[in-house]
Amino acid sequence: MNKITIFEYDRKYRAKIEEEFEKKKCVYATMSFGNDIQINLDNLPNDTEKIVIDIYHFFRDEYIASLNALAIEKLIDKIVGKFSIFLIIDKRYCQMFQDVLYHKIKKIIDLAEMFEIKSINNNIIDIEETEFQEIIKFVNDNLIGHEKFKLGLEKELKKYRLFNKLGYYPIFSVFICGKSGIGKTEVARILHRKLSPEESFIKINFGNYSDQNALSSLIGSPRGYIGSSKGELTDKLENSNSRIILIDEFEKSNQAVQNFFLQLLEDGVFTDSLGREYDLNKYIIIFTSNLTRENVGKKIAPELISRFSFKYSLSELTNEDKKLYVEKRTDKIVSDLKENLKIDLTNEEVEYIKNINEENINYNNMRNVNSELMNRICDMVYPKM
Repeated sequence: MNKITIFEYDRKYRAKIEEEFEKKKCVYATMSFGNDIQINLDNLPNDTEKIVIDIYHFFRDEYIASLNALAIEKLIDKIVGKFSIFLIIDKRYCQMFQDVLYHKIKKIIDLAEMFEIKSINNNIIDIEETEFQEIIKFVNDNLIGHEKFKLGLEKELKKYRLFNKLGYYPIFSVFICGKSGIGKTEVARILHRKLSPEESFIKINFGNYSDQNALSSLIGSPRGYIGSSKGELTDKLENSNSRIILIDEFEKSNQAVQNFFLQLLEDGVFTDSLGREYDLNKYIIIFTSNLTRENVGKKIAPELISRFSFKYSLSELTNEDKKLYVEKRTDKIVSDLKENLKIDLTNEEVEYIKNINEENINYNNMRNVNSELMNRICDMVYPKM
């Protein structure tokens, strides 16, 4: 039986892997579809020595994999021993390939290890202390107000960096409650921007979930159900290397979901509805809620509350904090206008934008303040475009 070596890659190293293949005079080939899958060789350079074929799109989920399994098997039989080909696949989908074509695999090689690519650390545990301090400074500079919260977060993150390495607890979980628009979700966004700026932000909003099917919507339905291979959390984990997860409006989660997170925070791993395991060691999960501190226990199980690494109730920003937010947000947008659209605003125009009348908007909600800033800037800038 013809078997082939499969080369898997982590997409965060994709650019470096392409550089290494180029050094080896390897060329990426495309494929065409018909009754069979064919390799397009006509447009390759004459001096091509080796060919790279990425098959990840044939195995993105169980349904697509089952449709393409036979065609890929025929392709493997055609190319074994005839061409010098690297058959590569995104590591996220390699297990799916193994599930349907295990009998065609000789071995699986990690391309990052083969090319000796240095690991990129985008989690809070493996970074150096200098990088950790840079992250703390980034949070302090970009999260307006909430000084006691920021001190507590730094202390708890230091504890996590120590005890995770001892195997004491895998996930750093933060529960933040308080009124809307005071900076709860911004905590997660700031950490994500510093640790994984090139990755998609992982956000789950339970305000969009129906109570009855929330857990299935999160990690997928059992086999046999329509869309059984899809869950919002599993899908986003597969499509992002970010180690920051935001769980928004968590007070709207049901008991099954809360039990799921209780077990996840304990073990650091979970298994989806299709039996695939996800390891969330070294992840930060930030849960937010619009509940007041007094009402948290009415909606969230006490055993889960006790499991959170860090719990905090954010208060409204002070007047000085609000003014600082307006200053920083306006300066950022004005800078982006100049850099990206080559539009300069006069000092008088900038001062007008910053001079927000708190009587006209809900000045306690920073989303409303941001919307007012954008309205003023749009009215002023759009005619200049």
